[in-house]
Amino acid sequence: MSAQNSIQPAFNRDFFSSLAQILALSAAIIVAYLWLSIPSLNQYSLQAFAGCILLYFILKKANQSQIWQILPSTAVDEMILVTFAFFILVGATEGTTSLFFALMFVYLFFVSMTMNLSTSIFITMETTLFFYALNPNIEQLNLSHLISLPVVMIFFLFAKYQYERAKESQNLVEIEKNEIHSYQIFLEEKESELECTKQNSDQVNQYFVSFIEHYLQPKLDLVSNMLDFSQNRQPIKGQLSLVRLQLQKIVGQLTNNADSTNSSRQNPPA
Repeated sequence: MSAQNSIQPAFNRDFFSSLAQILALSAAIIVAYLWLSIPSLNQYSLQAFAGCILLYFILKKANQSQIWQILPSTAVDEMILVTFAFFILVGATEGTTSLFFALMFVYLFFVSMTMNLSTSIFITMETTLFFYALNPNIEQLNLSHLISLPVVMIFFLFAKYQYERAKESQNLVEIEKNEIHSYQIFLEEKESELECTKQNSDQVNQYFVSFIEHYLQPKLDLVSNMLDFSQNRQPIKGQLSLVRLQLQKIVGQLTNNADSTNSSRQNPPA
């Protein structure tokens, strides 16, 4: 149930995104067709093309893009300007027989790389209908150019699919490299902790050896010698009390060290 609930908002978001792209670019194509259909506006098509290109680069600068990044971003406002500019330029210069018709292949490449799949297919159909509507006379149409539009779009979409798969594979490789690097760092930290633990263990062993050899053994020998005399009962108690205090001190130190080690393992540094 939770998976279905998470898929539904994503589907709605993609649907409305595609719908917004289709409506925006379709509006630009319709405006371009109306522009070319009005003789008083058609004569200013080249000026309109230049103005749109200028506005396009100004808009890219406003969107914080580098000036050499010719490909439009996924922002629809940039694609609206590109759509209107290319369509009026090619449409004003004889449509499918225009010397600038190759720009339509560039335009389809822009659409395939920046828009959704459904948007790319729909805009390709509209592009074909646009040039047919400008000049429905079959004898004056360059059918090879007209038919090449959907063929080229299919090729662009396939290339985009291959590019996205390759990019996903590269991202997976990068993620695996990062995980391996993180695991290596984790192992190095654990090895360092083990080395510190070993050093602390060696220090504790040395401390116990020193305590036994230089404190506990002499004290026991002293108490053993003092037992030969009955009047040494009170001094013997004193010596045994010193030994007990020293042992309690050692036990307290070991307990504190164990607590600090456990807390550092349970709360590792971020």
